[in-house]
Amino acid sequence: MNFLLRTLSLSYVRRHLMKTLLTLLGVVVGVATFSAIRSAQGTLVKGIRSTVDRVAGKAHLQITMTGGVPEEIQEKVRTLPGIRATSPVIEQIVVPERGELGSLMVIGIDLLGDREMREYGFEGEDADLDDPLLFLAQPDSAIFTRDFAGRAGLKIGDTIPVRVPTGVKRVAARGLLSPKGFAEAFGGNLMVVDVYAAQELFGRGRRFDRIDVRLSEGTTVAQGTATLEKALGPAYRVETPDRRGAQMEQTVTNFVVGFNVTSGFALCIGTFLIFNAFNVAVNRRRRDIGTLRALGATPRQVQALFLMEALVIGMVGGAVGCLAGGAISEGFLKMMGQTTETVYGISSSGGSVMFPPGIVLEAMMLGVVASVVGAWNPALAASRISPTEAFAKGAFQAKIAGSYALRIAAGAVAFGCAVLIALFPPFGGNPLILSVMALGGIGMVLLVGPLSRVLLRVLAPLLMGLSPVAGRLCSNALLGAPRRTSGTVMAMALSLTFVLGFGGYMGSMTETMVKWMDDVLTSDLYVRASANWSRPDFLFPGTLRQELLKVPGVRAVESVRTIRPMYQGHQIVISSFEVEPVLKRIKYEYFSGNEQSIRQGVGQQGMCFVSDNFQSRFKLGVGQEVELITPQGPVRFTIAAVVRDFGSDQGSIYMDRATYLRHWQDDRVDIYDVSVVAGADAGQVRNLIRAQLAGKMPALISTRQEFIAEIKKAVDAFHALTKVTLFLALAVAFLGIVTSLLISVSERTREIGVLKALGAIPSQIVRSVVAEALVISLVAVIVAIPAGNLFASFMEGAVARFFTGWSMPHLYPWDILIQLFVALPFVSAVAAWVPARQAARLKITEAIEYE
Repeated sequence: MNFLLRTLSLSYVRRHLMKTLLTLLGVVVGVATFSAIRSAQGTLVKGIRSTVDRVAGKAHLQITMTGGVPEEIQEKVRTLPGIRATSPVIEQIVVPERGELGSLMVIGIDLLGDREMREYGFEGEDADLDDPLLFLAQPDSAIFTRDFAGRAGLKIGDTIPVRVPTGVKRVAARGLLSPKGFAEAFGGNLMVVDVYAAQELFGRGRRFDRIDVRLSEGTTVAQGTATLEKALGPAYRVETPDRRGAQMEQTVTNFVVGFNVTSGFALCIGTFLIFNAFNVAVNRRRRDIGTLRALGATPRQVQALFLMEALVIGMVGGAVGCLAGGAISEGFLKMMGQTTETVYGISSSGGSVMFPPGIVLEAMMLGVVASVVGAWNPALAASRISPTEAFAKGAFQAKIAGSYALRIAAGAVAFGCAVLIALFPPFGGNPLILSVMALGGIGMVLLVGPLSRVLLRVLAPLLMGLSPVAGRLCSNALLGAPRRTSGTVMAMALSLTFVLGFGGYMGSMTETMVKWMDDVLTSDLYVRASANWSRPDFLFPGTLRQELLKVPGVRAVESVRTIRPMYQGHQIVISSFEVEPVLKRIKYEYFSGNEQSIRQGVGQQGMCFVSDNFQSRFKLGVGQEVELITPQGPVRFTIAAVVRDFGSDQGSIYMDRATYLRHWQDDRVDIYDVSVVAGADAGQVRNLIRAQLAGKMPALISTRQEFIAEIKKAVDAFHALTKVTLFLALAVAFLGIVTSLLISVSERTREIGVLKALGAIPSQIVRSVVAEALVISLVAVIVAIPAGNLFASFMEGAVARFFTGWSMPHLYPWDILIQLFVALPFVSAVAAWVPARQAARLKITEAIEYE
């Protein structure tokens, strides 16, 4: 076998190097996408875990509550049995003025009592911090890690400007931490300040983000948890740092599920390229196969030869793909990190991407499996070629294997089952998604070949009518090699189906959300204290509303407060505002209930109304009660209405601000919705509000259009990585066209030489090759249009309901289809450029001698 690989296989590779490299590139792109996403995900998750663990220090448990933990709880916890030490903590991400230094994690702690919780590693010149009172006496005091100080050029006493909610503030380095333990959290980009200074800096009021608890010797975590839960009540969450980190990791894992599917899809398309390349290789090497069989080689040995070649391609493609994945993974990590921080409020230390051996091995195995699977059927077909058939030129490629009727029937059954399961799901979740995608994919694979051949026969007369010479050459080339043509169309059609499906889903979501925002976001100005949607770094006091109402030109102000508690294992949104004035300016789409039921039930009777995905996820509707945990204990709220809403992918609950204040006793505000008087200039009113708040509070003031644009930007950031992987899937399909045309030109070398001898000019040959590319793309688009429409409907329905609870109205992605019709002719012509030049430059004498 080694002898055959060295002689026959290497000889074929040398003679067809470009085609082999393009086939290899299909595997490389799939493996690179998969390995880059997996390694970036692993690095992001590890960074989150590392930050959580290092910041937690010696804490056994952490106490949190929606909206923050009141100060007085710390004293209550300290007196409980089994508690050795407690430490209040505030965490926030800020950015230095020098952006190249990266984000800083600010940790607000009580330096007087925190030594029991964390090792600070003060050494040498930092001994003055053994007297924490000196640190506390200076309100601009901060401690940095030696690593960060070195990169920033900071020495003890130096100041550095940092962007905080109230503007740019200079903080002074009063101490430096040695790079160990706690100081290694967030990649060393750490700034420690006094917890009470952090309360003022980040608008926390008299609350902490959490309280870290260290248990006494002999007290187990279970005992400590039970003691705290009994003393504090259900409004407080008591959990280990490990569990808190695991919840963040799960959020990130759910976020990248779609990207793993996309990279797997790219590998599937690469598999079709391999299938196509080996199909052609079998045809081109039929004489070699016949010679081997005549000399005594068994069918199993012939099959093994081709599978060994596929194995080598898989291993080389896997190795190169891992290297390429390492090169692009930094970009993926940056995109993932920005999106998780913007959308979910989860921060990671970032750092360099780690490429552990497990991911390398997994990616290599995927490359090998894709190659072997793609080559299996051609290798099996090669093993069944008899010596006499092998020497009959063109017999194999022109031969159409199996019965079309049986294949069409099997494909129709598989595709029909996929549609039925999607419309009437017998089960849900991942099994439903995988079943529909698997059956739909099998159906397409079986149906595309026969369907493409029918379409090509229909298009052949049109081609010959448009260009008698080039059209006939193109038709003969495509219809004379059904295996190669159907394989290329299949890869292209699957890519376009994927693009239309995912693109349609993203377009439907964006358009639906824009319509929803037009109906709901109707204020003239939005006054925020933070650019972070999920984890605001500052909250306004409730008394600010009265000040804003006094600003000239302001007609009305509503206070919006949003919290994100856990409900039945899901992090939902609870939002409160003044219901009566809000209903006068917005228009909800009601699934049940109406405006009157909200006005009376929510505004006057203390009820709530919920989003459609909350109803779908938790099976609670109008008239039923939802039990929420408040600082005063569990409270049951009757649901007055169900509305379409996109405030949270886990579900939203809305209530009147008075109801929220009564039960949560938290008067802070995230956003003030400001309406101006008729005829007033919103820009001038914005400037007056800025002047009113200048130097006192942060103020990000957006007009309605700007506010909607910022939300759309966050949605686009969520979809950014999916768009990248869609582009990669299309790139693999583009490689398929190039490979197919190179093979076509190579197979027809003798024919092209004869045509040239009979008077065919180079431009006619070039047009025939370009026409091949255009026809392949056109047929693939025709096949992909209905398949992509069904896939988009499935994504907008079953998939959206599973992951978000939303059911998107179906909007066909006409914009994407138009873009494809505009772009594909150009892309196809580019793909045909190298093969067409190769065909046009063939010398007649060499071509006629070619075999």
